[in-house]
Amino acid sequence: MSAHLTVHFSGVPSAALTALTGLPPASTSADDGDAQACALFGLRGADLPLAAITYAHDFGTAPDGWCARLDPVCLLPSAATLRLLALASAPLPEADARELFDLVSGAGVIPGVRWRYSTPLRWYIEADFASDVHTVAPHALPGGDVAAGQPRGTDARRWQAWLNELHMLLFDAAPNLAREARDLPPANGLWLWGGGTVPALASAPFVAVWSDEPVIGGLARLAWLAPLPLPSSPDWLRELPVGRSLLGLGADAAAPDRLAVWLVALQAALDDGRIQSVTLLAGGGSFLMRRRGLFARLRRGLFSR
Repeated sequence: MSAHLTVHFSGVPSAALTALTGLPPASTSADDGDAQACALFGLRGADLPLAAITYAHDFGTAPDGWCARLDPVCLLPSAATLRLLALASAPLPEADARELFDLVSGAGVIPGVRWRYSTPLRWYIEADFASDVHTVAPHALPGGDVAAGQPRGTDARRWQAWLNELHMLLFDAAPNLAREARDLPPANGLWLWGGGTVPALASAPFVAVWSDEPVIGGLARLAWLAPLPLPSSPDWLRELPVGRSLLGLGADAAAPDRLAVWLVALQAALDDGRIQSVTLLAGGGSFLMRRRGLFARLRRGLFSR
């Protein structure tokens, strides 16, 4: 039996990977990157419980009940609507994030929930009741249009009322006023998404998973396979175990200089027969790397010498 490696890129569109690798997609689907990751573990459907999945990654255990993400975001007026601006490009310092989290979690606005802080940009609520509310992930909003991602469902109205009250608390919070004075986007909103209960997953279809990405890491844990730390360099490919393995990389790994290092190492492992197959996944696209012919391998060896 040979080694087979799947490499999943979180937050990378399929077209971007095509442009960076020159590989045409072998297949495409309407799934986004998160749905594509879930499908690797046999989880499919609408309204995937992504909050419960990333919770398992962040806290090492599954949430007790219904769980949702309430992530801090910046809401900017834009014409007749609001535009969501992710704070990853101007991240919240830990101290500011903690102060804002304590403000909203201690206000008692949402009854019967337990708040959990993970990172400056990943906040959670747990509840013993399930809500009929359908949401959109912040990174899936078309053009960041807030109106396109408003909660839907029978409980949507009360959730919107709670969110509006929390936004009023954040509007003139001290950390946000200080950020505005420095011309930084304030964390003046919370985005509700990913709600649901823990999915029942079969055993992981991989012999090993390497990732520090929350969705991949959470799926692995829920499938009874603790993820391993992300390799520091592609040299780890020399010791890839026999069977199917999964490598979960973030969008930063798709930067041209970093991706080039991975592609060269993966191609060399394929050419040398250390890996039988390599599949790249991004944004619904599936890309197959192929072993090069004898003359191409000889040419590479000549230039490397």
